[in-house]
Amino acid sequence: MPVDRRDSQSTILLSVATAVPLNVVLFGPPGAGKGTQADVFAECHAVPKISTGDMLRRAIQEGSELGLLVKDTLQRGALVSDDLMIRLVGQRLEWPDTAGGFVLDGFPRTIEQAAALERMMAGRGPIVVIALVVHADEVVRRLSHRGRHDDEEWVIRERLQVYSDSTEPVLEYFRRRKTVTVLDGNRPPEEVTKAIEGAVSQAIERASNS
Repeated sequence: MPVDRRDSQSTILLSVATAVPLNVVLFGPPGAGKGTQADVFAECHAVPKISTGDMLRRAIQEGSELGLLVKDTLQRGALVSDDLMIRLVGQRLEWPDTAGGFVLDGFPRTIEQAAALERMMAGRGPIVVIALVVHADEVVRRLSHRGRHDDEEWVIRERLQVYSDSTEPVLEYFRRRKTVTVLDGNRPPEEVTKAIEGAVSQAIERASNS
């Protein structure tokens, strides 16, 4: 069901009124549209988008020490080590532009990373988790048209299996919070955007009243 356009305004007004940072985690399998939605949300609310995938791919392109460490792992569709990812995200969250919030795309992907994020966010407001659910066949269709080296079908299927095994339990970890919402990501992007706006607004309100 499409969310009323006023949800975007209510999210902004609620954040201003309660001085609550917009700490948003976009959750879902590869190809769920997290990157697109993170871009839209970040621009709308003037918070930084933190994409671990973008950070790692840039490191590979630049041939940095980090890029050399993770290149083979990403090409196999496997997960980068928890220690490395926690350190990478932890350093980024120390930047002053995250004081008013952020939108995270690609982290956390394991229970250990989720626990680390909670420690990082102590005293920085609630973590709003938005999980996008997309059918596996739709994921393959979307990713196979991007043309990236890590978007061959067998790699996509491997990444989906890794997501199922290692990352879906993270959603269960966060379900004890009142700020988790699961949304249908099979819909057109503009409908998903409206649904995210409404979900974030409602989650912040629940957190404020708890």
